[in-house]
Amino acid sequence: MKKLLIGAAIAAAFNLTACSSMATQSNSYDSIVAEATATHAEAKAMHNVWKQKKMKLPYVEHYLDLAAKAKEKGDEAAAVKYAKEALKTAKAEVAQIKNNENLTAAWEK
Repeated sequence: MKKLLIGAAIAAAFNLTACSSMATQSNSYDSIVAEATATHAEAKAMHNVWKQKKMKLPYVEHYLDLAAKAKEKGDEAAAVKYAKEALKTAKAEVAQIKNNENLTAAWEK
C-alpha cells in the first residue's frame, strides 16, 4: 500500500511539473490569423491547397473570411474560432505534403 501511494504521488508530481512547464499558446486573433496566412502561403508554394470544385475560396481562405466577418460584427469568440479552424486546416495542408514527400510508386522499387 505504501509503494502504491508513493508511486501515485510521484506520478502526480511529474504530471503537475509537465503541465506547468508547457509553453503558453497565444490565442489572440491577430497572431492566429498571421500564422494561418503564413502556413497557407507555404502550402500554396508546395501546390497543396485544399478546395472543392464548387467553392469560390479554398478552405483556409474561407475560414479566414468568416473570421474577418465575425470580427467586424464584434463577435470575438466566433472570430477566434474560425481563425483557429483556418490555422488547423493550413497546418494539415502542409503536414500532408511533408508526410508524403518520400513516397514512391510501388512499381518503382
